[in-house]
Amino acid sequence: MQTTERDRIEIGEVVYRYAIGADRRDAAMFASVFTDQLTVLIRGGSFGEGRKRTVANTQFGQEVTRALSRFPVTQHFFSLYKIDLDGDQAHTLVYMQARHFIAESEGVRPPWDMGGYYEHHLVRTPSGWKVRDYTLNITWEQNIPPNAPRG
Repeated sequence: MQTTERDRIEIGEVVYRYAIGADRRDAAMFASVFTDQLTVLIRGGSFGEGRKRTVANTQFGQEVTRALSRFPVTQHFFSLYKIDLDGDQAHTLVYMQARHFIAESEGVRPPWDMGGYYEHHLVRTPSGWKVRDYTLNITWEQNIPPNAPRG
């Protein structure tokens, strides 16, 4: 197997581990996707313009899994549309849809659905490909629950 083909497979595994870690509320798995420090920007929809910030991967993993724990079930669907490789760096374009099922204690509500795309900047590390910078661009939402996260 050629290096670029192997790299593409490994990068795909990183992207999908993100979704699995989020949906399982596995902070360690989620954090393992990222370099020790990462830059994050979540924008669009209920997040507004968002704000770019740099955070430790473990802290970010805990923040995301804690926020998702509000929902009894989530399901993130990803389609990895594009991987651009340049030596030990890569950029991806990943389309996503996510469903967040509302807890019964919050009343009967339809799931909070959203869609958009991720842009990842990955680097090759001694332990494999890791996301160093990423942006989540939310392009649509429906059924936004009360107290939804804000940017």
